[in-house]
Amino acid sequence: MMKSAYKENVLPDMAAWRRSGLKTALVTLVRIEGVSPRPLGSQMAVNENGEACGLITGGCAEAAIIAEAQDVIAKGANRCVRFGVGSPYMDVRLPCGSGIDVFFDATLPGPDVDALLAAQDARRPAAIAFDLARLKTGLCAPEMGAACDEYVKTYAPDTKLLIIGKGAATPFTAQMARAAGFEVHVFSPEAETLEDAKPFCATVAHLTSDEQSILPAMDLWTAVVTLFHEHEWELNFLQSALRSDCFYIGALGSRRTHADRLSMLREKGMDEKNLQRISGPVGIDIGAKSPPEIALSIIAEIVETRRRLDL
Repeated sequence: MMKSAYKENVLPDMAAWRRSGLKTALVTLVRIEGVSPRPLGSQMAVNENGEACGLITGGCAEAAIIAEAQDVIAKGANRCVRFGVGSPYMDVRLPCGSGIDVFFDATLPGPDVDALLAAQDARRPAAIAFDLARLKTGLCAPEMGAACDEYVKTYAPDTKLLIIGKGAATPFTAQMARAAGFEVHVFSPEAETLEDAKPFCATVAHLTSDEQSILPAMDLWTAVVTLFHEHEWELNFLQSALRSDCFYIGALGSRRTHADRLSMLREKGMDEKNLQRISGPVGIDIGAKSPPEIALSIIAEIVETRRRLDL
């Protein structure tokens, strides 16, 4: 039995298996009684050969879940199974002493999978409703509330991070962001910085000026970080971020540097309420001194902000 590799978004793997002719099951955590190491909506994809990706419990029940999924695939009938407290699996116990209900779906239509993937590519929220009584699933509006005996799983766009800067902290921030599952784009006037960051990025771009039109579109699920020591490089980029819907804006520098930065942005016509969106000094205060520690503090603050805003 193959172990499940961690992936937050399991749909691309499931779609690839289907294209290769393999039957699959989409496995979803739909109810928690007590506490759980993984949140509601956590998913796995499993194919008929027992290959799997994603996590439901963090490792303690994955082998049983994969075996159950293979049985569901073979029989072609959806089911909802309890693991932990109240489960028929007497040898599978969750360390937290809780019970979870897991929905196994072997009948999700191909067009529904394609629609979910298309929404992800277009950075639009999408959702599936799981009818726990009739053991059926179907696409629904992301804003739709769950009815009785139903769970709605919403797929929000991935965090897109624009890193605009110079120096060693830039590639370290890109590396940690990629490990966190972000879509990373780096912009720098330094060729060596771009080279170091490139393995972790969707795109890199060389800056020859502070022309803000080089930046891609910024939406509600975008974070922007500037890592410059020179104000003349960052101001236009910060203004562009402030005019967008991005959920996080951070800028490198001391408190005094940040005060000077805000003064210059006020002179450029940015209003006070909007300026409060900038996190400066950037990152959670962990006493960071080295470039990797600075990167860690930045990614931690971005994750905390998105979780707090429930995006």
